[in-house]
Amino acid sequence: MEDLSTHAEQWQAAYARVQSPLYKRLAYVVLRPLLARHARTFLGAEMLAAPGLSRVLFERGFPLEDRRAWLNRHAQLGGKHLLLQGTGTGWDVLTWLWLQPARITAVDLFSFAESWREIRAHCARVPGSGTQVSFLLGALEGIPLPDASVDVAASDAVFEHCRDLSAVLRESHRVLRPGGFLYASYGPLWNTFGGDHFSGRGGLTHGFAHLEADPADYRAYFEKHVTDDEDAQNGGRYVELDLFSKLTTREYLRLYAEAGFEVVDLILQVSAEAVAFRRQWPERFDAIWRKHPGLTADDLLVKTHLLILRKKARQGTP
Repeated sequence: MEDLSTHAEQWQAAYARVQSPLYKRLAYVVLRPLLARHARTFLGAEMLAAPGLSRVLFERGFPLEDRRAWLNRHAQLGGKHLLLQGTGTGWDVLTWLWLQPARITAVDLFSFAESWREIRAHCARVPGSGTQVSFLLGALEGIPLPDASVDVAASDAVFEHCRDLSAVLRESHRVLRPGGFLYASYGPLWNTFGGDHFSGRGGLTHGFAHLEADPADYRAYFEKHVTDDEDAQNGGRYVELDLFSKLTTREYLRLYAEAGFEVVDLILQVSAEAVAFRRQWPERFDAIWRKHPGLTADDLLVKTHLLILRKKARQGTP
């Protein structure tokens, strides 16, 4: 299989890009309650009644480091086996080391062998880190690990690309021990601004092109804005491969329950660009969600899910 390391953003650059300076993280701690109250005003009562919902935020305000700490408050990762689902180049491994899991197993469908080799070597040099790091090539629907061998499964920007999320969740459930946790952050969701990871190129007015335009017009829009050097983990590639789950918030939550998970905590993030689009073109905004049966205005506004699930323990299991 082709090594995609040379066709993707370098893992060093990706890791540097997601790190937030301490002053910004502290500012968000102070501002987050105010931002949450404001963000909630854009959503309706049905969305605000989602199971486990604790906060509504805009897409900024909950940095990656805070997300890791959020999970750790529930799952206590020290000494545990952590499975990273959809690791890509593997940069996300580095964001978990400070929590000192005993073992990190990172899985991806595609090979980024050179990046994985470099990251293993880098992790071995991190002072005080005794975490064993390994990478596996495989599908999330068939993870090459034994039953109940994982304490925590985690992914970022993966679930929105799973065309058969039910199968992914069944496999996650299989490899997790009873009472184990699943963390996922994913978005933009298909039905929001830029939900195809592409619409919005060319300006705000194109943000819902994947839902608003007819197929021929969308294809013309895509061909106008796609570049010859699209990243291996980029919107242009995702559109060409149709790598999208295309689920609504209600459908995601239903699948989690059907797979045997309970929602421990849920955070919804609202798209500021979707809000701006609605403010500028309210008639177009309403026409988009009415065009697609089953959608609500909230589905166009919710950009990201951040959630913690727990595999229900068998009776008598702690």
